Amino acid sequence: MGQAALTMNESVMLLLLHHLFPEWAIMRDGAGGWRAVGRISISASDLDGLLESLATADPDATRHAVSLLTEVR
Repeated sequence: MGQAALTMNESVMLLLLHHLFPEWAIMRDGAGGWRAVGRISISASDLDGLLESLATADPDATRHAVSLLTEVR
């Protein structure tokens, strides 16, 4: 059983998350959930849960991600 095919939105979200959290390997798991592997391993049934867990596990990276998203150009 391979990984479920990603939708276009999920693919775009993964690209964004890899850019925002470069120290983390972020992926969908075979059961349709989400995983992030860094200093620790995180799993969640949905993307919102994964983002909440990432914010708790790596607040510095989360602050950096927020600053990148709110940067005025």
